[in-house]
Amino acid sequence: MALFVTKEGKRKSPMAVTCFFVDLLFCLVFGGMYALLTGVLHDNLPLGGGMAENWIHCGLISVVGTAVCCILFLLPDKRIVPYSFASLPVITIMCVVAAFQLEPAARNMMLYVTFLYTLMPILVGNAVSWTLYFKLYKKPMPRRL
Repeated sequence: MALFVTKEGKRKSPMAVTCFFVDLLFCLVFGGMYALLTGVLHDNLPLGGGMAENWIHCGLISVVGTAVCCILFLLPDKRIVPYSFASLPVITIMCVVAAFQLEPAARNMMLYVTFLYTLMPILVGNAVSWTLYFKLYKKPMPRRL
């Protein structure tokens, strides 16, 4: 029981666990957005292929995915969304560590795919969620112990 209660008998905050599971939810949302929108963007917004097209499409998909993820601002604790976006790089680090367990050819492909699909959601998500949090909720949520 000591894992859930402080020495004073107050309940500990489950924010880290909550952010981890919300991160997994965000990964599902962004994965779904990539699955749904990659073909549509490639067909309707061709930019000649190459790296520029990939990054522009990833940016657009990240904006849509971030908008979907920001629906969680409707939860009572407004810190969940920006904290979860701030902890998304942990998922990227886990993928990079896993990539270094592969042989060099597969490692390079794994690193390329990892950075292609995670950097834009991290950048766009953090920029949007922290801006919304500080603009809309000028009075930060009190810390619960």
